[in-house]
Amino acid sequence: MLAGVVALVVAVVPGALLGFVLPPGRYRWAAWTAAPALTLGLASMAMGWLPALGLPHSAMAVLVAEVILAGAAILASRLVARGLVGDEHGEDRSRLGRFRLPSVRPRRADVIGITIPAVINVGFGWLMLGRLVAPAGWDAMHHGYFSRRILETGSATISSACSSSIDSIPTCEFYPVATNVLWAQAAQLSGGHVSAAMTTWSVLVGPLALVAGVYAAVRALRGGPVVAACAAAAPALVGPFWFSAIVGRITQLTGPCMAVGIALLIALAVRGPHPVRMGLLAGLSSAGLIMSHTYDILLAGVLALGLLPLLPGPLALRRSLAAPGSAAVGGLVALGPFLSGLTGAKAERVSYAAAFPGQFGKSFEFWVTDPQRYVLFGFPSPAAGDSQLDVPTIRIAAMLTVACLVAAPLCLVFRQLRWARPWLFAGVVFTAVGIWTTMSDSPSAALVSGLWYGSRERLRLLIFPVHGVLTVAGAVAVGLTVQWLLGKFVGRAAAWRESTTPAAVAASVVVLSLTVLAAVPASWRPLRNHFESLAPVDDSYRSAFRWLAANTPPGRTVAVDRRHYLAWLYVDYGVPELFGVEPVPTREADYYAGRLRAWDWLVDKKGARPGGCDVRRFAVEYLVVGGGLEPFEGSYDPQRVAASDRLTLVHQVGTLKVYRVTEAGRACPTAG
Repeated sequence: MLAGVVALVVAVVPGALLGFVLPPGRYRWAAWTAAPALTLGLASMAMGWLPALGLPHSAMAVLVAEVILAGAAILASRLVARGLVGDEHGEDRSRLGRFRLPSVRPRRADVIGITIPAVINVGFGWLMLGRLVAPAGWDAMHHGYFSRRILETGSATISSACSSSIDSIPTCEFYPVATNVLWAQAAQLSGGHVSAAMTTWSVLVGPLALVAGVYAAVRALRGGPVVAACAAAAPALVGPFWFSAIVGRITQLTGPCMAVGIALLIALAVRGPHPVRMGLLAGLSSAGLIMSHTYDILLAGVLALGLLPLLPGPLALRRSLAAPGSAAVGGLVALGPFLSGLTGAKAERVSYAAAFPGQFGKSFEFWVTDPQRYVLFGFPSPAAGDSQLDVPTIRIAAMLTVACLVAAPLCLVFRQLRWARPWLFAGVVFTAVGIWTTMSDSPSAALVSGLWYGSRERLRLLIFPVHGVLTVAGAVAVGLTVQWLLGKFVGRAAAWRESTTPAAVAASVVVLSLTVLAAVPASWRPLRNHFESLAPVDDSYRSAFRWLAANTPPGRTVAVDRRHYLAWLYVDYGVPELFGVEPVPTREADYYAGRLRAWDWLVDKKGARPGGCDVRRFAVEYLVVGGGLEPFEGSYDPQRVAASDRLTLVHQVGTLKVYRVTEAGRACPTAG
């Protein structure tokens, strides 16, 4: 619990401090919607510049730098004269007045409007992703490993994160690890586990950032509190919000959540009265998102383009130039030390063949007409071969969702629905890009799809908030249509035609219906079961981990089968393991050859070469197998392990078995 609370505070507070560079009111609230992204921006700046300046750059040093940078920004905002580029009038310009931080009291309707969807999002997040021993998926262990390396090396540099716990060599030239630094900070401050901080981001930080961003964006375009609350709640029900964490990429879940608040900052910087300060914040938060999950910045950019023409206020030339200029400065300062890595990072961004080359029909089906795109929670994914449409609650919710989505384009007709137009724009843009990159073999399509590693699924997960928000827009469109018809043909008073009640009622009925349908165990349990199949779920893991942490001598390592989620032994308990971060292919032969030889020797794999010298080299003390899944790629035979004279069973908890390496396992002709 403490680790979760600390993780939330560490993620939100440093970025929230930057809200005080703006005067109290809507613009400060807008900055607060992007607080986690701003924190990531501050962390990115510190991660890059502290080592460049020769200063300590541990996780805690980065946290201290975040707070100092935020404080310096607040101080500068109070010292610099206002009104340089059209700031609001009427502020206290006295020397003392500049340092006052007046309170900001939101309207009661907004407090209620943001609390209800927050409870819905966090509740479903806990159902889906909470109560596990550690986050699901191999990539979660991969990211957890990064955070542990940051803690153990005392360095928040990318090269420190991308290294093994033994014989450390960098295994990636560039990887955006800003979020990993924040997880390391939370674990160190709380004394808790890295996995707890990661779960907090899945269940609290990401969902709350999405609620804040969507609610603020709808309200900025004159949407009512009830409609804004419904729009903020719907993405947790409609679309692959939770499914985006299926492979353990928590940054893949939280990135689109933060992109909404960033888009609002970008648009308000151009259209609002504070282009320089908001532009700097927009650039900083964009840099933070890039250093967390790079291609999610595409959603922020497209949404910002959709918001720009709709926000109130004049579009002045000076502001239009000052805002992007300030954003560029803010982003480049934060990303400066990483630019060569960003531009030179290749990783998986190579040429990809289209999934359905020249087949528009199949591509269109995947992106538009496959009914699996519109089921609750977006699980399973389109074209997966499985379907939940035989479940009554799923089928009813899908029909309701599709009906609302069909009506959503009416937002182009009703002025009251102008808040939905940016989302319709984003949906159309990314759907068109998805269809094109799925069916085209052209070099340009391959280049664009390379931004999300050529995976259709990653693009689908990038835009998961769109269908939820547009479902609410369609519900409101139906309500407004009924209102218009009644007002025209029944002859009601003008007050009825101008009432906001039908829109609020229609949105509330649809979201309440979807919430009830989603809360039925038959709706959410299949996805939860899938997460449980990809994660350690029982206390036998904790018990085995604690035993190994207490009994592994200093300087010794533990060999584990990676498929069984035993990497959390190192991530959460700090016990060094034989296998570390997966190396890039060009280094795999040199990096893994000895480790694999030691593993194959100890488990008595058929045809294994003698590996006792490697066992000594990597100081392997224990070997752990078990966990309920089949061995990873046939990495061992349980019967041969049990019969091996190179191992002796010393501890067992449930299906997890701990073997100590014997002298036969360490036999090395060249030793001594």
